[in-house]
Amino acid sequence: GFVRWALASTGRPECIGSRPIQLALGGPKVEHATGKVALREAFATVASWRRKDPIEVGSGITVIGHDPFWAELISDEEYRAEAAALASRGYVIKNKEHLANFR
Repeated sequence: GFVRWALASTGRPECIGSRPIQLALGGPKVEHATGKVALREAFATVASWRRKDPIEVGSGITVIGHDPFWAELISDEEYRAEAAALASRGYVIKNKEHLANFR
């Protein structure tokens, strides 16, 4: 089926390309880079098409990757104390996000 065809017949040039995409409902189509072209063309609906954004945009990491997000969850004093305690055990804690993930 489709998977066999896709693996045999497509490569990066067929999967990532520029297509006219409607970014807002009722808005004009604008030429944008997009990924998963074969799938989007196979199941073409208005919702199928969107511009190609870096993974951190869709995952939300652009919001939580900044220190202000972590400042509300971990105080500076708490971070310094835990980072120092962990450093004495051989762990390097780079920032508050790293500490939250380590926990």
